[in-house]
Amino acid sequence: MSPRRLTPRTSLVATLVALLAAGALALPLVAVAAGPDPLPRPAPAAKVRAEDRLFKVGTLNILGSNHTRGGDKKRTFRTARLIRKQKLKVLAMQEVQDDQLRWLRKKLPRYRIWPGKRYGGQGLRLQIAWRKARFDLVDHGSIETTFSGFERPVPWVRLKEERTGRRFFVIDVHNSPRDQEADRDSATRKQLRLYNRLRERGGPVMILGDANERREWFCKVTRRTDARAANGGRTTDKRCTPPRPTYIDWIMGGGRLGWRDYDARRVEVSDHPLHTAVARLRKRR
Repeated sequence: MSPRRLTPRTSLVATLVALLAAGALALPLVAVAAGPDPLPRPAPAAKVRAEDRLFKVGTLNILGSNHTRGGDKKRTFRTARLIRKQKLKVLAMQEVQDDQLRWLRKKLPRYRIWPGKRYGGQGLRLQIAWRKARFDLVDHGSIETTFSGFERPVPWVRLKEERTGRRFFVIDVHNSPRDQEADRDSATRKQLRLYNRLRERGGPVMILGDANERREWFCKVTRRTDARAANGGRTTDKRCTPPRPTYIDWIMGGGRLGWRDYDARRVEVSDHPLHTAVARLRKRR
């Protein structure tokens, strides 16, 4: 066999291999780059537990200080303590006076209270409160209704739940008492039109407050909207059956919204019961 002919390139490679084997040629070790460090992965989103979708809602006519003698600082402090003790996440209040709003804000620093004084003296009477750590305010507004001869703003808010991103509306109402039937009827019509307009925007709507009516209010709301009362009752095309016992204060709502654990309890701070229920915002289908 004829000897293999080495080209200049192959002879050079062979020489280098021989020198390396003999230790005559030392080459520095070079780290092989593995490319840029991978970007850190985002932390997984906190899992939304079943209980995170539940929150306690309430309505309370707090008995305005204009109906009582002397200052109402101590009674308002007890009202704030009651709200904290009940662990309410959303609350509609009626009959709020300037001094009571001031003390409620002092004693409820973890709550935001809307609208405050933004709508003037008559706008003080209806206030919506919610836990700031749980919800963000994303929209708000009001309509005008007649209450005991005065035009009064009826406030509404749209809240976003921090953990789930779900949004819902809350309307706070208080209608004229006793023999002022015409004013109640007019206010109710406006409130239900507002309810339906908000439902058209998407998401659940809660309507809370002191309607100063029992059967009539329930039947009008359930026939003209998709709202259901937290304390039950039933309405069909032919018959309306309010819940029993029937109160003048209501927790109602519709959309992807469920109610449970309704309660009405007498409280020492007001001539009205505190009404509460646990709300659950259902997932969008």
